[in-house]
Formats: sequence, structure tokens, C-alpha cells
Amino acid sequence: MPTTYTLKPHADNPPIDLSVTASISRPETSKWLLTYELAGRIESIIFPNESVSGRGSNLWKKTCFEFFVRHPDGEYLECNFSPAGLWSCFSFNSYRRGMRDIDLQNWPKISADNSSGRFKLEVLVDLNGVGLSKYTEARLYIALTIVIKMRDRRLCYYALDFSDGQPDFHHADGFLAV
Repeated sequence: MPTTYTLKPHADNPPIDLSVTASISRPETSKWLLTYELAGRIESIIFPNESVSGRGSNLWKKTCFEFFVRHPDGEYLECNFSPAGLWSCFSFNSYRRGMRDIDLQNWPKISADNSSGRFKLEVLVDLNGVGLSKYTEARLYIALTIVIKMRDRRLCYYALDFSDGQPDFHHADGFLAV
């Protein structure tokens, strides 16, 4: 059964009439099903419109949906998903340290639906075979985040929570135990 969260806008976001939710479930130990939904003034958002799949880079410079999963020892993964179908995944030894690319054995399945004043992105990501078996453990911490590029070129940030100051999706304040 998925758990749904309301994502909060960062305090410095430009004003926008938008509600943002993210749902998460684990259909299998190594698989995570993520569903992000935006409702409201989505016409003010730039969505990448090319339709491609595979690894991408610098996805966070455009509208990008993100998923973090952290082990209690502080090691964590960051996965980025573009509505266009691109993805990237990284591991970190600790807070913003030891970043390295992760090649997923099974590419994420990404589907987007933009209709009737709503945008929905669904992602099935499989962490099996990445050499990080500890991410299949029951006690983990997750963060669900979104970078939104507006038509006026400004960026807006949404997350479960934020630490004080600049938006920082890597900070422990944005993670929840699952």
C-alpha cells in the first residue's frame, strides 16, 4: 500500500498556485514505486518534452523529480528522473561526500501524464544489482524532492522538509524513516 506525502515549497520559492504530493511503496524488497503529482497552475512549468530514455546528466537544471534513500550509517543514494525519460543515480559515502555514479542493472521505468491541470510522473526504480544490498533492508530513510523550472526560468524546490537556509535536498532534515 503506498504512503502519500504532501511536499512543501521552499521558503524562497516564487509564489505559485501549486499542490504537490508524492507517494511511495515497495512492491519488492529492492524495488520502489514512486508517484509524483502536481496540481494547479502547471502551465507555468517547463516540462522537458523530448521523449528519450537512458542515463542523463544535470537533470536538476530542468524540471526533475528526485528520490533519496539513506542507510542508518549515513551512506545514501540519489536518483533523478526527468519527465522526458532520462535518469541518473549516484551514491554518497556520507553527507555530500564520496559521490560516484551508479549504473542501475535495470533502467527505471518512467511514465508521465500531463492533462487536465494535473501532471503525474510514475517511476519504478529497481536497486537490485547495484552492489549496495543494504538498501534492501527494512529500516531506511527516504527523501522525495522536486526541482521545478518555471517559464520565467526561475527554479522552485519542493521536499518533505527543508533545513534552514538554501534548499539542500541532501540534508538529513529532509529525510523520513520508512
